[in-house]
Amino acid sequence: MPLLDDGIARAENQPRLVDVKFWRAQKMPGTAADFDLQPDPRILPMLGEINLVQWKCLAELIDNSVDGFLEVARTGGAMANPEIAIQVPTNDTPTAKVTIRDNGPGMSREKLEMAVRAGWSGNDPTSNLGLFGMGFNIATARLGTVTTVWTTREDDAEWVGLRIDFDALRGQRHFRTPELTRPKIDPKEHGTEISVEKLKPEQRQWFSKAANRTLLKRELSRAYSAMLRQGGVPTTFRLLLNGSAVPGKVHCVWGGEGCPVRDVQTSRFGPVSALQHIDVQLPDRPFCRKCWQWLPADEAVCPGCLASGDVVRRRRAIRGWIGIQRYLSKTEFGIDFLRHGRKIELANRELFQWQNGEIIEPEYPIDDPRQRGRIVGEIHLDHCRVTYTKDRFDRTDPAWEDMISVVRGSGPLGPDKAAEAGYAPNTSPLFKLYQLFRRSTPKSKTAGCYARLLIVPDNDRAEEMAKKFYDGDAAHQTDAKWWDLVQEADRQLLAPTPPATGAGEAATNAPDTLEGFGPATGQAEPVPANPPAVAPPLETPIASLGGEYRSDSTNQRWEIQAYDVLDTHPSLGNSKPWALRAQPSGIHEFLVNTRHSVFSSATMTPLDGLLAELSWSAMDFLRGGASAATFGSVLAELRSRYASVHALDPIDLSNEARQVLLDIAATLAANVDATDAVALFNDLPTNDQDAIFQRMATRSAGNPQAVIAEARFLEYAPPRVIGDFFGAHPELFLDGRCWDDSYATLDYGRPLATQEAQSQIVRYYESLIADAVWLAGQDAGDLTGASRARLLRAQLAIELLSPTDPGETAT
Repeated sequence: MPLLDDGIARAENQPRLVDVKFWRAQKMPGTAADFDLQPDPRILPMLGEINLVQWKCLAELIDNSVDGFLEVARTGGAMANPEIAIQVPTNDTPTAKVTIRDNGPGMSREKLEMAVRAGWSGNDPTSNLGLFGMGFNIATARLGTVTTVWTTREDDAEWVGLRIDFDALRGQRHFRTPELTRPKIDPKEHGTEISVEKLKPEQRQWFSKAANRTLLKRELSRAYSAMLRQGGVPTTFRLLLNGSAVPGKVHCVWGGEGCPVRDVQTSRFGPVSALQHIDVQLPDRPFCRKCWQWLPADEAVCPGCLASGDVVRRRRAIRGWIGIQRYLSKTEFGIDFLRHGRKIELANRELFQWQNGEIIEPEYPIDDPRQRGRIVGEIHLDHCRVTYTKDRFDRTDPAWEDMISVVRGSGPLGPDKAAEAGYAPNTSPLFKLYQLFRRSTPKSKTAGCYARLLIVPDNDRAEEMAKKFYDGDAAHQTDAKWWDLVQEADRQLLAPTPPATGAGEAATNAPDTLEGFGPATGQAEPVPANPPAVAPPLETPIASLGGEYRSDSTNQRWEIQAYDVLDTHPSLGNSKPWALRAQPSGIHEFLVNTRHSVFSSATMTPLDGLLAELSWSAMDFLRGGASAATFGSVLAELRSRYASVHALDPIDLSNEARQVLLDIAATLAANVDATDAVALFNDLPTNDQDAIFQRMATRSAGNPQAVIAEARFLEYAPPRVIGDFFGAHPELFLDGRCWDDSYATLDYGRPLATQEAQSQIVRYYESLIADAVWLAGQDAGDLTGASRARLLRAQLAIELLSPTDPGETAT
């Protein structure tokens, strides 16, 4: 009679016992009885009480299939078209079940027996995704009460399987279950199939809803995106959900696949790309395969289990990329962290914070009034521990700190704050992106500013285009259409819309000066200061007006191609400002003479003309039909959707005012030395000094005396103090220091005339600063009662106050 693995005899015809072995306490002479620590069969259903959302339940089972693919690759084999197919119920019925099948290598009977044992894992935790055992049991118990596993290898004669029925196990009070077999349809087939039946009622209800199945597909697309793409890392496989392929989500970034390199030239680092690739090999380190712990570099024996045979040296690497998204978003930004190809943490933003002891300071996004960001990335961290639910990397693992050092550096992202804290200059990928692209609007709107920031002025438009990118629209897979909008915005700054004669003024395309970088230039072509007047072509594309427009209230859709045309264009007879013409292809061409006198008004733009024309078109389509829509309601709908960039938004205005005042305050540091800075601070009224110190403490400014000596104290001043300081020291802000207007260099040959000219300049900027101070001191609710004229004036003040970057006058 053969023996079971636990030494218990069984008859030749007795079914093979799978899962937990039986331990019997034996009373031996002179020895104490062993304790029986076999878990009660009720323990497995209790694992189902662990909160694991549906997509993560399926992911646990997918992980084990992926590990099968990786095992083939590690042993030098090749998988032909690796695939995982998932079937979930579409109706809430008692017979509903969940099935996952792969065409991996399959398992032996022995491995199958161990694979489903609660708490056991035969997988190497540093080389595999799945921890077959706890993850398998938690996932299946969360979904239902009966699980059947079938597996076969290419050379096996049949499928072998087992059935885990929680109700039966509780009734028999042991873990024995018979071996199952079934014939192969194809002698060469191989793989593993897991079916979960008797789904819990709440699970059946969840899967039966189409919206939840869409959510499931989206989450799996995100989690496994690195392996669902061509040339995936560390492998590539096909994933099917109810017969439909799950695509791998690709980030919509500047300079991505199929795009030209998008970079900015800097004096310190040379060209800095908007897409930063990371591939850092760290020194090998000892690892205990028994305890699953990393050991100090010189350890040969695990201090935890005192084992030496299980201590091996493991390779460690940090790979991936971080980059700049083509649009701003409140939610869709952050860095994804992956382990062996599966995303463990999605859109994580911890690296955008600086932790100083117990104080956590947000560093990004801080320049956008709506807290929108666009830094994204994927970082592979295969050698860092994760939680058993695989939703978080272990922050106590030294591998996490190694990653932080590589990706963002050890200190603050702000160079001044880092220097105050004693950190060496930062050269990390995140530091470069942060310094160059953290702003959501140009600091100073001069030609080339949008190219240097890689920012589309109309973010709503950029987001609409991103939806087409994610939907797989071929025309939106590269960043060309976003780049067209950037270039158009810079051309408008370079040469404002000229009057009817065609004449116009040009601005210099000069570089920004970037914090910690020195002068930088974008990709806009250099333009001479006084280019010759050139007659525009008959039709010039207007990228910012093109694209799809929709009216939900009238169920109308237009695909627009917009062109700037001359008043002599045949479609604009009788000096019409614009015309809309339909093409056989279904595209509508909007032809507009931007030099027409109607656009001399401050309240009329070519976009207004287009939206009015589309509103009339919609009403003409509905003519004679029953509809509650009116011309006014359709126009309001279209303006709400497509003209929000021109809206007087109180939240945006208030935050923009605070930001421009901060930008003005920051220019002081470049214009005075330490001795003068201290004297200027001491000249402030005592209550203003107290307010500054209070803000320094609140914002953890570090050494306050160093901040004062560096003339950065105005950055911590209340808005009113900034205005008062300018009135007392205008010479520190004019003549190219903050603004280009002349002050000290003014000379009318008569002292009184010169003083009057200087006074006018000061009064002009004081009035602008007063508007910004008023805005900065208002809450959004307070501004709702302000008149439109008052808000327009304040908005113009903000625009006029934007400091001139020192680099704009650099050669």
